[in-house]
Amino acid sequence: MANRSEAALKAWRTRRITSAFVKARATEAASKEALTAYCKEQGWKVAFFEGATGSPRTGIIDAIAFRIGRGTPDILEIRLIQLKGGKAGVTGREIARLKKAAANASVKWVIAAYDGEALQIVPDVF
Repeated sequence: MANRSEAALKAWRTRRITSAFVKARATEAASKEALTAYCKEQGWKVAFFEGATGSPRTGIIDAIAFRIGRGTPDILEIRLIQLKGGKAGVTGREIARLKKAAANASVKWVIAAYDGEALQIVPDVF
């Protein structure tokens, strides 16, 4: 009898964890889709920072939105984005981290030229 109770408890825990994981993935996917649609509507392109497996990375920046400046084609507008979904709230600490990340962003210039055989990078800053 004890084995059945233990097995039932283990199955319940597994379902509970799996359910939370499935909900989190669905919320993340819906948030990404909504942000992508919003950015497209507003004339922005968006790129998401993800790990090799497609899972979100651990830093404060989840995505970046960018566009060429309106009326000035030599200006690049960039927005660093932390993506929230579901019932997740925004904390003052997260806002401070995102502001710090924006203030510390590094911008460099690169020319990439492909000559038909190899890609040439000037200057070699990667």
